Amino acid sequence: MQQTSNIYSVSGKLVIATAMAQLASAYAALKNGTEVFDFSALEALDSTALALIVSCQREAARLGKQLRCVNMPENLKNLAALYGVENYISTRTL
Repeated sequence: MQQTSNIYSVSGKLVIATAMAQLASAYAALKNGTEVFDFSALEALDSTALALIVSCQREAARLGKQLRCVNMPENLKNLAALYGVENYISTRTL
């Protein structure tokens, strides 16, 4: 993951093996003022991606921010619908 201005680029693999490192980076981005996570550079994912998003949504709320997820791949949107959290995840296309 990489942060540029106020947009945090979620990239690489977002799977169980990378979850802790990805989560630490995401929380750091939130603490630095980021409110937009861009998923356009994401290469691979599993349901761990949903757990990361939900955790980051909670952290953003705790910090008084509203996290927006943009350019989410269709398979991630489908997972969100399958798990019933699609309404909890604020998504947009840039």
